[in-house]
Amino acid sequence: MTQRGRFLLGLLAGCCFGLQANSFEPDNGHEPDTSRLELNESYPERYRVRKGDTLWDISAHFLKSPWLWPKLWQANQQIANPHLIYPGDVLRLIWVDGQPRLVKGEADKVVRLSPRVRTAPSVATIPLSSMLNFVDSHRVMSPAVFDRASYILGDQQGRETMVKDSSVYVRGQLTPGTVYGVYRPLEILTDRVTHAELGQKAALVGTLLAGEPRGYQMTEARVSSMKQEIRQGDKVLPLTMDGGIAAFHYPRPGPRLDQAYILAMGTEGSVTGRHGVVFINKGHTDGVRSGDLYAVMKPGPGVYDVTPGSSGRLSYASQAGAYLRTSGRPEQLPAEAVARIMVFRVDDQTSAALVLDNRGLVQRNYSLSHVSDAGFGS
Repeated sequence: MTQRGRFLLGLLAGCCFGLQANSFEPDNGHEPDTSRLELNESYPERYRVRKGDTLWDISAHFLKSPWLWPKLWQANQQIANPHLIYPGDVLRLIWVDGQPRLVKGEADKVVRLSPRVRTAPSVATIPLSSMLNFVDSHRVMSPAVFDRASYILGDQQGRETMVKDSSVYVRGQLTPGTVYGVYRPLEILTDRVTHAELGQKAALVGTLLAGEPRGYQMTEARVSSMKQEIRQGDKVLPLTMDGGIAAFHYPRPGPRLDQAYILAMGTEGSVTGRHGVVFINKGHTDGVRSGDLYAVMKPGPGVYDVTPGSSGRLSYASQAGAYLRTSGRPEQLPAEAVARIMVFRVDDQTSAALVLDNRGLVQRNYSLSHVSDAGFGS
């Protein structure tokens, strides 16, 4: 691959900061897909970039495999920096040696190379802001680690709930001058197949600024911010236990996984959509890495076919009577892809992933499949 090709591929993979094109090398076992570009059936001939678009969104309008964006882009020699795309820019699809390419600019239009100031930021590769908003607001950690964490004892006024800028006392030794997160347990996540505990889900409710020790295993701290009310017993943990998220991602199809599924939402809700965050039941121990792409599959409904006891009628399992429910298992209709997700933070047994695009809501227990099984465009 040429240096120019590496730069363009790095543009797709990198977020809007910290990108170093010469540092891009695919991980072993995660080689980029070099297959022939396959366009969506309803691809546009031209597309005007809108505010809020990402390179992933734009490529999904054209390609069934948006991660192959670099192969679709063709530099327009009339543009001083063809690697930057802005809201309002027009992209046109052309053909070069039988292969589709995208160029910037209207057809048959003279482009004047005069200086101008851009008031809007360039289009990001993926929605980095959605990941940054998620970081540490919710996390999954070992239940044992959570149980051993420091916790809030109370304050001098004897309140069960704390107020902003008040002094509180924490059971445990904290580093003076360091900001800590205050977390509240939500649920212990268990594997639906093995029933093994995968992690404790917790929500960030506020932050503390650690002060000086006040006796054995006790530290005074100040409530520096609150997202929800902070209570006695809430856990106190470092804000970046695992280093947050990487500033560089190389989106590519992840390894095939057995019995992988959506374990939980990245918030307290039960469903999410585009640019939402989810947890999956696979992590480092399963070979999952940051940047892995997967399809989310909505299970098909169960159907009872016509049988001697069904009165000659078809029936969905959810609407079937007691007789059919006890007479046998319904036939399951095929699952359908409703979203594509990208893993961006990996723990031992779980991972956090971002919904890059979708055509239906993502729910808990939806299974994961190879990303090529999605096969849909925006």
